[in-house]
Amino acid sequence: MAIQSQSTVSLPTLVTQSTQSLLNRRVTNEDSLYHICLTIKKRLEQLPQIKPYLNLAHASSELLSEKQALLLSQKQQLSKQQNQNNGPGVGALSSGNGTKHFSDRRSSAMSTGSYSDDVDNSVLSIEETVVTFSMGILPITMDCDPVTQLSHLFQQGSPLCIIFNAVKPQFKLPVVSSDDQKICKKSIYDFILACKKYFTFSDEELFTISDVFSNSTDHFIKVLDVVTTLINSASQVFPETRVEELRWSNTDQGKIVREFVETERKYVYDMEILNQYRNQLLHRGIISSEELKMLFPNLNDIIDFQRRFLISLEINGQVEANKQRIGALFMHSKHFFKLYEPWSIGQNAAIDFISSSFDKMQGSDFVIANKLELQSFLLKPVQRLCKYPLLLKELLQQSTSSATSKELELAWNISKNIARSINENQRRTENHEVVKKLYDRVANWKGYRIAKFGELLYFDKVSISTGNPNESEHDFEVYLFEKIIILFSEIIQKKSNSISLKKKTSTASASTLHLSNNGTNNASSSGIGDSKLELRGRIMIVNLNKVSPMESRGLNIIWESPKEQGNFILKFKNEETRDGWHNCLQGLLRQVRSESLKSNSSNSDRSSYSSTSYHPHNSMSSLTSNQKRRISDVLPRYHAHQSFENEYRSISESYRSSIPETTLLVRIAFQNDFYTVLVEINSGVDNLLQIVRRKLTHVGTISKIKYQDEDGDYVMLESEDDWNVVKDMLKESSERILNVWAFT
Repeated sequence: MAIQSQSTVSLPTLVTQSTQSLLNRRVTNEDSLYHICLTIKKRLEQLPQIKPYLNLAHASSELLSEKQALLLSQKQQLSKQQNQNNGPGVGALSSGNGTKHFSDRRSSAMSTGSYSDDVDNSVLSIEETVVTFSMGILPITMDCDPVTQLSHLFQQGSPLCIIFNAVKPQFKLPVVSSDDQKICKKSIYDFILACKKYFTFSDEELFTISDVFSNSTDHFIKVLDVVTTLINSASQVFPETRVEELRWSNTDQGKIVREFVETERKYVYDMEILNQYRNQLLHRGIISSEELKMLFPNLNDIIDFQRRFLISLEINGQVEANKQRIGALFMHSKHFFKLYEPWSIGQNAAIDFISSSFDKMQGSDFVIANKLELQSFLLKPVQRLCKYPLLLKELLQQSTSSATSKELELAWNISKNIARSINENQRRTENHEVVKKLYDRVANWKGYRIAKFGELLYFDKVSISTGNPNESEHDFEVYLFEKIIILFSEIIQKKSNSISLKKKTSTASASTLHLSNNGTNNASSSGIGDSKLELRGRIMIVNLNKVSPMESRGLNIIWESPKEQGNFILKFKNEETRDGWHNCLQGLLRQVRSESLKSNSSNSDRSSYSSTSYHPHNSMSSLTSNQKRRISDVLPRYHAHQSFENEYRSISESYRSSIPETTLLVRIAFQNDFYTVLVEINSGVDNLLQIVRRKLTHVGTISKIKYQDEDGDYVMLESEDDWNVVKDMLKESSERILNVWAFT
């Protein structure tokens, strides 16, 4: 029986098949748990003694189906009430546009209601709302599912004894009908002992009493395997019978439902094969438990859910189109798709692990024996989730019932959000690797700390212009972080052509975003490469004023600082990519404005803190005192240098004004003492360092000098690029005094 995942009874029938045949094997109704149970039920009905028990199991299963429908209805009502109490502000961040993680990126993308705006954020277990072996609510013409009915038949205990007596009449077991669970369990115990004694089942092949009463499909299948073995051994008592395949409608809608059911069967079958391979690795002790979790996260739970999902899908396939509840099935299953979150996050790591470690994961009797085929199996869950929106869209287009159409439309939106969340998880995982590569690719970070930028959200190779028809477009690699947009050009040759973004004021300053492109535009259209990069421009997210899409795949970004305004236009390869950036930036802007409102209502001591803080330069200079507080994780905490800061602020204005325009006053902090020197602004960094070291000759050899950058970090001052950043910083803030710290 192909559905078996744990019992060894049916495992050999799969192990003997080649891996290629497993991938290409056509899965039919005979591989479906739903149809297998229909077949077993039909064969059992031929035994007159068991019919009353089947009727009783049908009645109890029908009650459970009604209970499940009630639980789901109550859960939905509770979700709506909670959502109404939360207010409209919550939905804005859970609309599935890839912006939810801006508020708290430590939260999982899938555990924040990203699937739908009208659902709560809880992660359900099967036991909470699923009391049958089908998902959701059955069509109105169906009373119960055959899997649940057989499960309740076996739980009565005495039907198992009747089956055994029909197969082995010479070793009859007592048949005691009762609704007392203790008596039922005693009958089940007698059946297990008899099977072990007269059928030579091993302990691994048999089930336990708790398996019979379990709500797990794995445990039910173990019971079903044993019963099937007994029935097959007495074909004269239980004649072979076949349940006909569904008679699919020849309409377009019928063809789509058929494709839906058949591809779902194949998917569940493939997941069960993968689980058999996982169990083989586990039993052989080939890889560690941590590696198993990384390769196959939540696999048992996913299979259990998808089996129930398939049962419901097949039930819907049996009823008329206007009575189908496929849309409702997705609505009631949306929480369980969150099981795929760790799968989507760890997929790349799993593929890399297989590439490097598959040699030790092979065996002559393993159900999967090829590296590429294993990788194909691991990709199937994400591929299946991305297939659902396409199938539901086709069903929606063919729907003629208004009620069915409404459910299908909701289901379509849910499936799109699920696929979007899966893609978002994978994108974020990949972005971590991109950041690592970016750190090494940039020739000179010019004092910036990539660890302070926040999470990398998007990156791409785009064309940038100012919108001025007299200026040509230039290609740059653009990286969008949570706190900053950084632009780079490839280092190809030293010849440079410069363009600057259009300004709305005539005053030039370091806060303007300046871009330059080395040489010709040789950037490959294939995307991000591995060449060395030069930092060419940046703008802080808090300085963004407006982001709006334009024709020809463009995105116009307007920024503003206290002294000037400007804009630049990003031109993407397609509108879909442009829209992703647009939604992301809009989410960041909402986040900044929301925090600004909260900050404005905070205690007055925050503004007093900011007023005594170091005045940052460039894009950071546009921050209000409250905005500075919002990014307090970036600004420094003043501890050891607090007294130095106080002394620095005590310098009189008359003294400041006496410093020549071409000169900077450099105040040097060394241990507990302070020294001052005058340095010409136009002098090079070597001259500056020489003057500082000469001033501190009496204390020893100075090995390094640090200054405080715009993010509040203490950065080494050792190159001309560092020195130019310092001068721009002082120029922007109209400051004539530079504070540095010297170290031996």
